[in-house]
Amino acid sequence: MVYLKYEYMDMGAYNLHIIKTNKFKTITVEVNFREKMDENLVTMRNLLKGVLLTTNKNFTSERELIKETENLYDLKLISATTRIGNYNNLAFKVRFLNEKYTEEYMNQDSIEFLLDIIFNPDLENNKFRKDILDKCKLKLEKSIKSLSDNKLKFALFNLLASTKNMPYSCNAYGKLEDLEKINVDNLYEYYKKVLNDNYVDVFVVGDVDSTKIKEIFKEKFKVNTYKKVQNDILVKELKPRQRIVKLKDQDSANQTQLTILCSLNDLTEFERKYVLLVYSEMLGGSSNSLLFDTVREKNSYAYYVNALSKAYDNIMVIYAGIEPGNADNVLKLVKKTLVNIGKGKFEDKLLESAKETIISSIKAGKDSPSGIINTYYAKILAGSLLFDERIEKIAKVTREDIIELSHKISMHTLYLLEGGCNEGD
Repeated sequence: MVYLKYEYMDMGAYNLHIIKTNKFKTITVEVNFREKMDENLVTMRNLLKGVLLTTNKNFTSERELIKETENLYDLKLISATTRIGNYNNLAFKVRFLNEKYTEEYMNQDSIEFLLDIIFNPDLENNKFRKDILDKCKLKLEKSIKSLSDNKLKFALFNLLASTKNMPYSCNAYGKLEDLEKINVDNLYEYYKKVLNDNYVDVFVVGDVDSTKIKEIFKEKFKVNTYKKVQNDILVKELKPRQRIVKLKDQDSANQTQLTILCSLNDLTEFERKYVLLVYSEMLGGSSNSLLFDTVREKNSYAYYVNALSKAYDNIMVIYAGIEPGNADNVLKLVKKTLVNIGKGKFEDKLLESAKETIISSIKAGKDSPSGIINTYYAKILAGSLLFDERIEKIAKVTREDIIELSHKISMHTLYLLEGGCNEGD
């Protein structure tokens, strides 16, 4: 019988969350460092991630480090920086085969490998190695510059950047001008600040002995500063506009990228966490959605069209890849669709289909360690419900809820990356 049991342990300076389950043959350990979003630190944070994952005190070359992951039954090492509302989250994660399925006792070694990555960096004269830093700076520079290669991502970035000084208005990889200012000294000082000042949540998912896990972390986890947890994850609302602001750039690509930012105002908790999911799925979440049917199928104006809700940010984004010259037509259809939803001009079967899609997605979250961690982390950060409770809430969303929510959504900014233009235009 498959079981799922959650255990919480207050370790003083950090929180340890053990989710015991026999569903997987692997054990997943994820360490999350969370701090208030600061666009001036995004570059630094991405670079720190790269440096820590390249070498450490015990494995002084990237080749040695990779070889060790192979020795640990092909342990998977992952790190990522993500933004969650008002916070930037830096995560380090390992997934490895549970020693119950091997002939060796490797659980502790695998966990300690992750902790070495975080707490035992490869230093030279009490600072990061310059050769490793330079290598990581080149990689990050390529990532920052690559934004313009993906026209959709580039258009979405320019759309959100137009809001200025909002947590979602900066490049997720950082800024080139900030990259130039980072050196071995200030990066190491920032690293120490992360360890001392960030909020820390550790997740362990798998068929584990809680007592042993606690002992490992108590001995090896080197975060000592107690921090009072803040739950101000929600980004402040954008003020609604009487008229949508239109911004435009030109590009030589064959396809035009149309992106629309919508503000969400005065949402209730139920609307934010559940109704909004259903609304955005109905609007543009799949090939069954209203925008797909209207813009693409019936009028052939778009190669694709989607809607994405960002509940923590109080925004929704609509985006489409369209033929050059069709922007006005698409915008009219989007406006008409939004108005029609507010008038209840949609079929009940679309509502039910959207709810079924979301419920299926929630159920699928139980089938992966990452899905389980994300669900419990959302509960910690925003008071979100767990799997079965979320499903119950989604199932209760009504036609009236969708109509009511629609009146709290307004178009704010349109950004058009207009294709089909010559370089000199």
